Amino acid sequence: MRIAVVVNSLKVGGMERVAVNLTNAFHKAGHHVELLYLKNRPVELQPDDPTIPIHLFDVKKDVLRTGLGALWMVACRIANLFARKSYARLFAYAECRAFAKRLQQLESRNGAEFDLIVFRGHGTFEHVWPLQDPRFVFVCESVQGKYHYGRLSQRAFQGIYGHRQMVCISQGVMDNFQAITQLHGITPRSATLISNPLEYDRIAEQSQADKNSLHPRPYILGLGRLSPIKNVPLLIEAYHLLVERYDIPQDLVIVGEGRERAAIEHKISQLGLAHRVFLKGQQMPPYPWFAHANLFTLSSKSEGLGMVLIEALACGAPVAATRCPGGVTQIMQGPLSHFLAEMTPEALAHAMYQALTTPRDDIYQAAVQSSLAQFDGQRIVQTYLDTFTSKLVK
Repeated sequence: MRIAVVVNSLKVGGMERVAVNLTNAFHKAGHHVELLYLKNRPVELQPDDPTIPIHLFDVKKDVLRTGLGALWMVACRIANLFARKSYARLFAYAECRAFAKRLQQLESRNGAEFDLIVFRGHGTFEHVWPLQDPRFVFVCESVQGKYHYGRLSQRAFQGIYGHRQMVCISQGVMDNFQAITQLHGITPRSATLISNPLEYDRIAEQSQADKNSLHPRPYILGLGRLSPIKNVPLLIEAYHLLVERYDIPQDLVIVGEGRERAAIEHKISQLGLAHRVFLKGQQMPPYPWFAHANLFTLSSKSEGLGMVLIEALACGAPVAATRCPGGVTQIMQGPLSHFLAEMTPEALAHAMYQALTTPRDDIYQAAVQSSLAQFDGQRIVQTYLDTFTSKLVK
C-alpha cells in the first residue's frame, strides 16, 4: 500500500512523535509511506529510515503568494473578530486548494496515487476540512470542547467531522467525539478506536545513557510542553508537599519547554524550591530521562491518550498521574490504577508517594505488560489496514 501521514509540523511534541512512530510502523510492515507536514518550522523529528520521503506542504505560503490569498487572510482575520475561532476554518477554504494541488503534484512525480492519507490531529485537518476524499482518515488526538467554535460550533464540527472516516486514539477521546456528534447532529462516515503506536525497540535502544550525565541526584520526572493543559504548577505543589511531609531525597526534574516557563519559574521560587526543582528544557531523545527516573508523574488537565505514560512504563519507570479526561485511565489499569489521583496537590502527592514506595511485584509487572501490549506498532498498522481495506483496493 502507498500511505501518506500528514501532521502540522515536525517539531518536538507528543502528536508529532506519534506521527513519526506511525510512519515508522507502516514502513516496517513493508508499505510505501511518506511523511507530509504543513508548517515551515525546523524539522526536529524524523523517521528512523532516512530513505522515507518527507515533504513540506507550506499551504499558508502558497495561499499568500497570490494577491487574492492575502486579501482572503485579511477577510478571515476580520471575520474572527466577530466569530470566535472562525479564522482557521475560513482560511482553510484557500489552504485546502493549495494542499490538493501539492498532493496532485507529488502523486504525479511519484507516478502513483496514495491509497490512504492519515491526518494526525484536529489542528492538522482544520487546514483541509473542505476537501472530501475517500482516502482521507482524520485522527482525533485530544478532547475537544463541545462548543469549541462558539456559536458556530454546530456548523464548524459538521464541516470537519461530517461524512468523514474518523479514528479516535482512546476511549476517552471516542466518548468526547461521540458526545460532540450527538449534540450537534453530525453523522461521520465511520468512527474507529485505534490507539497510537509505540516503537519499543527504538525506546530500548535510545534509553541508554549515563545517569550522571542527566542529573547528579535521584529525581522525580515531569516531561511535556510547559503549557496550561499540562498543569505543571500542580506537579510542583504536590512535590512541595512530598518534601515537607516525607522529606524525600529526590529532586524534581522537568523536561520540556513552552510559554509557561516564566510562570513555572515564579512558582518554584515562591515555594522556595529553587535548589530542588530543575527545568532542563527540551531534551531529545526523552527516553533516558524516563529510564533513570525514580518516578514519572503526569499532572495534565486532559490527555488524548497520554503517550508519555506509555513511554515511561516502557522505560521501566514507576508512574503516577492525574485522573484526567482522555486516555490516561486506559493506560493505568489494574494495579496501576492505584497511582491515579484527583487534581489536587494533596491527592497527587499521595499517589506519587505510593508509586515511589510500592514494590513492583509480578502482578504489577504483568499489568505494565498488559498495558503496553495495546500500543504495539504492528498490531496498530494491521488495525488500520483491516479497518480501511475496502477503501484501499484500487
